[in-house]
Amino acid sequence: MRLIIAGGRHLDDVALIRRALERAHAIRPITVLIHGGNGALGITAEDWAREMRLHVVRYPANWRELGKKAESIRNAFMLEDSRPDMVLALPGGNDTADLVANAMGARVPVIDADGQAITRDAQTGPRSAAALHQLPKRTP
Repeated sequence: MRLIIAGGRHLDDVALIRRALERAHAIRPITVLIHGGNGALGITAEDWAREMRLHVVRYPANWRELGKKAESIRNAFMLEDSRPDMVLALPGGNDTADLVANAMGARVPVIDADGQAITRDAQTGPRSAAALHQLPKRTP
């Protein structure tokens, strides 16, 4: 399975990241781990993937050329280009929530850190029992 792991660029909870990857891998074995290369999330995810002898694809944002839009542009490209089978959504901000919404719009399954499916609620956006505490509520 090709898995995108997504979360906020300041997420530094190594135990949460590793536990979430283990849960996702237990649901369906990961063969390719895809990430955006942000801080501790990218380092931790890539370290875990290397330990598991998985392929890794990194999509760093081009901050110099694209400025504040770099992350959202990178996320859209990563979702389209990487052909993921699933997205693992960890705590993050608006760019993470947008990636989740775009993945669901593309009919790519999305799970949270507990391995629970995130579904779409027309009023609040991405929703699952655990996801409500991890992703920001979206306003229309």
